[in-house]
Amino acid sequence: MGPDFRPPPAGLPAAWHDRSAGPAEAVLSDPDPAWWRLFGDPVLTGLMARAMAGNLDVGQALARIVQARAQEQAQRAAGLPSLGASAGYNRAKLGEAGLFSVFGGGAGTNGQPFPESGIGGLTQGTDLYQAGFDASWELDLFGQVRRGVEQAGARAQARTENRRDALVTLQGDVARTYLELRAAQALRTVAQGEAAARADILALVQLRHRLGLADRTDVDQARDGLTRAQAGLPPLVQQAEQAMNDLAVLTGQPPGALDAELTPVRPLPDDPAPLAIGLPAALARRRPDIRAAEASLHAATAGIGVAVAQFYPDLTLTGQFGQRSLALTDLAEWGNSFYQLGPAISLPLFQGGRLRANLRLARAQAAEAALAYRQTVLNALRDMDDGLSALHADRLRRQSDDAAVATANDRLALARIRWRDGLGDRRAVLDDQATLAAARQDALRGRLQLLRDVVALYKAAGGGWQAAQEGKGFALLKP
Repeated sequence: MGPDFRPPPAGLPAAWHDRSAGPAEAVLSDPDPAWWRLFGDPVLTGLMARAMAGNLDVGQALARIVQARAQEQAQRAAGLPSLGASAGYNRAKLGEAGLFSVFGGGAGTNGQPFPESGIGGLTQGTDLYQAGFDASWELDLFGQVRRGVEQAGARAQARTENRRDALVTLQGDVARTYLELRAAQALRTVAQGEAAARADILALVQLRHRLGLADRTDVDQARDGLTRAQAGLPPLVQQAEQAMNDLAVLTGQPPGALDAELTPVRPLPDDPAPLAIGLPAALARRRPDIRAAEASLHAATAGIGVAVAQFYPDLTLTGQFGQRSLALTDLAEWGNSFYQLGPAISLPLFQGGRLRANLRLARAQAAEAALAYRQTVLNALRDMDDGLSALHADRLRRQSDDAAVATANDRLALARIRWRDGLGDRRAVLDDQATLAAARQDALRGRLQLLRDVVALYKAAGGGWQAAQEGKGFALLKP
């Protein structure tokens, strides 16, 4: 009963809406499932493997899959015959007072006193031994059980896709946090160089002030520059420590467990260009959230069939066979056997509107699931277009940042030549050193944002879950 599920059309376009990222930045081949290897950092690759095996959020998602599959198995068993065995012993005795009250104060049906021998036989304790088998089978004539199995299977599939979506999110979080750690370490190194340059400037200005070649305002400005440079160091240290703690928790370990491994400074990975993002038509096949939305729609559609089948009769076949005897030694005799067989039919005549309400509820849930599927597809398209736009903009920004660093380098080289030839002073060299440090910091922040865009784009493309081993690290929960 009810409608058969047909996968809805995803309505994906033939090309991405945002075309700002050209062939040099993005190609239309399917992304590498292990996309994080494109950064060429073995530490990141190792962290990713440990996170996929030990992350507790992914482990909880796996436990939910086990629950859903157990529910599917239980629902499937509802359509099979059930067989049970039972055995029992009972001892009974009737009281004389109760017996006399039944027979009119001790008189028989003809008014004569009830024979004492008869009374004694009824008031003696009696043993009853019984053993047997019983079976029942509810025939799934109108498909209620089959639709229930279909619904439970679709829910299990949705849980599986939710776990894959959790893996995609985890991979993005690990990559982004690792990049932030390396960026914080690189920024701290550059900031230390800027602070050293600012300290040299302050010392030079103080010397010039003592010689009467600079006023107090110059000293205050130099000290303010040093203070600002030094103030930027503690937040960078805190960012690095927080990133290491986050990575430890993402891999299922307590904070501080990875400090010894991650404290040594490594360079920030370079931008892996061009990126493989695939065609829009393949997005519904790769993104787990779209696949989960489709499975949820399948489950809601099957729920309509379950609700419709409840309007129709239920037919159950029941049977019982066993042995019953007053003496245990006689229990196995064939003459003490008993049995009963027969069908039973149940037809809902009046339920107070409950069945119709259930049907309306199931149809409304299916309509909601269909809208949720469409919304998920639209969100996926938006994520991809936003990612492409951000990637293109930040790559242009990187070109500007690189040009600014090159200009600052040229100015510093020229100032050193002028100072060496006696045409300039030490203050100009130190000023240009501080300017170069600031330009490098801006360039590092721009590179970090660009790498974040790469991570976000691969996450939006739905890649990464294919590289994970199902249930690895959680063998006890493996379905």
